Amino acid sequence: MIRKHSFRGVMAGFATSALAMAISAQAFAGTVTTDGADLVIKTKGGLEVATTDKEFSFKLGGKLQWDATNFDGLQAAGQNKPFDDTFNTYIRRGEIGLEGVAYKDWGWGVRLSYDGFADGTDIDRAYITYTGLDVVDVTVGRFGVDYGLENTTSSSWITAIERPFMYDFLHGDEDAQFGVNVKHSGDNYGFMAQVATYDVSDNNNNYESDGNDELFGYTLRAHWAPYLNGTDVIHLAANYHDSSSDDDRARARTRLGIRSDDDQRLTFANVAVADKDSEWLLESGAQFGSFRAAAEYFQRSISGETAGGLDSDADLSGYTAQVSYMFGAARGYKGSDGKWDKPTDMKGTWEVFARYESTDIDSDANAIPGDLAGLDNADFIGDISAANMNDEFTASAMVVGVNYFATPAVRMSLNYVDYEVDNIDTTGQVNGKDVQDDGKAIVGRLQYVF
Repeated sequence: MIRKHSFRGVMAGFATSALAMAISAQAFAGTVTTDGADLVIKTKGGLEVATTDKEFSFKLGGKLQWDATNFDGLQAAGQNKPFDDTFNTYIRRGEIGLEGVAYKDWGWGVRLSYDGFADGTDIDRAYITYTGLDVVDVTVGRFGVDYGLENTTSSSWITAIERPFMYDFLHGDEDAQFGVNVKHSGDNYGFMAQVATYDVSDNNNNYESDGNDELFGYTLRAHWAPYLNGTDVIHLAANYHDSSSDDDRARARTRLGIRSDDDQRLTFANVAVADKDSEWLLESGAQFGSFRAAAEYFQRSISGETAGGLDSDADLSGYTAQVSYMFGAARGYKGSDGKWDKPTDMKGTWEVFARYESTDIDSDANAIPGDLAGLDNADFIGDISAANMNDEFTASAMVVGVNYFATPAVRMSLNYVDYEVDNIDTTGQVNGKDVQDDGKAIVGRLQYVF
């Protein structure tokens, strides 16, 4: 069982341990020796220690992200003053982790992570990788999955502050609770297959099938860069995921790219007893010089029944497209992983971008909740509902922003988000305020990576 602790307590414990180690080093300083190959110690971008023969290594690193958000409209429906201006500040991510290599072919990693919207702090990475087979690398444990271009890219180096909200509607991008991942890659391509269980508290009711066995989802990804010359690249990829539903609940929910203290999400489909839940995702991207463009498209199909046995289905499809320009530098690209990486220069480097995305959700009337925002409680009068239960929803957003990479460790970002949802009943009220179907947000972030 993974135990959860407060972020303050964990970080205090880590700081105490670090201080004790520093005092000990001062008290007993002397000649440092090794019983094997010579050591190489790097302190740029974390602490890394490795033997010169590359048989053993470990690296300590992490990140902190502080966010501030001012938003209004539909995503502020659950605030004390519904739909009005709302200002929130929070720690978006706090991570500290170790990873390394033992006996050359055995990789490992463990990470302690704090998410301001999860229940405290937990170990979200704990895995072992074997690379001695030449043909494939095998990873076992708890890890993140390569799925989608923006999702595969580290949260430290994604373009906008938040990934496209279409990933809210996908299940294949979720981290594995426990799984086996097999990957074969070359300089400009890769193939991945994965079988894993997931933290299903967000989408389903339970962890087990009718036969008391854990439910395993299946994920595939293939990527290829037909052109790769330095940082100039054309990227193509395809992904597939099957959630292997066994009469579990499946939902289609989104935050519309806006985080807040109450973590409000809109639910456009809630299939209580799902027997099918599968999706696929296509990726494309290109970069030439400082200019970069990318687009992704997905489809997801959920079918099943209500708790009362009536048919309940939902079909989703959507896309995102973005362009960016980096002054005096370019984004790195990892051909073997099929993902964007940190900029080539991060000493006062600026980047500007624009992104548009749209997703259609076609749900049976039986699958559409009476209150899309979950406001049915004693504190609120009214709710957010569909204007037409037989029509589809369309959620769209335009995001523009600027990133400033002050140093390799410090990044500052500012985003403007303009969003809208079609098929919301705007004739109703929440606490006397007219329901809105759109809104805006300004989001800022300070990031430190080590």
